[in-house]
Amino acid sequence: MATEPRDLYVAIGIDCDPDRASYPKHLTWRGVEHLPELFEMKELKWTLNIRADTQVRDYCGSAAYSFETHGPIWQAALQRGCALAWHLHYFDRRGRQDISESSIEENIRVGSEALGRLDVIHMGWTFQNDFSIKCLYEAGVRIDYSPVPGMRSAGRGPGIDAYDWSHFSYRPATWHRVRMIPAYTFRHRLLQQRFRTERVMLTTTTVPFLYRQLLKEFFRTGADFFVSYFHADELVPAVGDWRDRLYGFDHLRINLEHLRDMAERLGYSIKYVTIPELSNILFDRQHQELAASA
Repeated sequence: MATEPRDLYVAIGIDCDPDRASYPKHLTWRGVEHLPELFEMKELKWTLNIRADTQVRDYCGSAAYSFETHGPIWQAALQRGCALAWHLHYFDRRGRQDISESSIEENIRVGSEALGRLDVIHMGWTFQNDFSIKCLYEAGVRIDYSPVPGMRSAGRGPGIDAYDWSHFSYRPATWHRVRMIPAYTFRHRLLQQRFRTERVMLTTTTVPFLYRQLLKEFFRTGADFFVSYFHADELVPAVGDWRDRLYGFDHLRINLEHLRDMAERLGYSIKYVTIPELSNILFDRQHQELAASA
């Protein structure tokens, strides 16, 4: 007798940043402008993380620039069952990461006002700390899917790309009343040496021969939820230099095909969900398990 397929909940986010290829001279949004091509992939749901912070304000005149300029894209996404979230970087006026309390407070205030207090966030550089998460909760954030378990970085140069998730495990948790949902990270000997972290994370647009290794490791865990993300400029690509060969729209399609094929072979039925939907599934289940054990 055949067994029923096991549900695998898949949530994929998109950091809707400006294009890295043209930065820091000016901000262009070619990647964001290509997002509607994703909506042709009918079975998928995306969580679109809209940039709003002081850097967008300083470059574009308003922190709400992308939210307003690309409004038809966000509306089309909502009509197709996708979700909107906030993508926040803590930049100073020199373009460096500034995680002082004053910078955190200003960026959260400016970005939250620009987006109308969206309650889901994916942090730039995946940075988070006790102070920032408390401020985000006060600004209305209830779900954060920034955690990348086993990864940490002191930064690339002075104050760039610093974060620390070395003690966060691969399971949903609550931190200062915010629901924290981790992306999947895995061990890869060469990449670990390159990035000097215990584990690494690959965006969903990465070349398939690398991403396939991440998927193989994921299915060995037996987990029933999978969170991944990528940056909008990786679709074009408009990342710049050698990275334009590392990322691409075609890679995304192939990686999703590999995910589907592996899932089917192993007896899973993929359910594409948004991050808010995944949050409800995971945390409702946690509450049920706690009630059952009481």
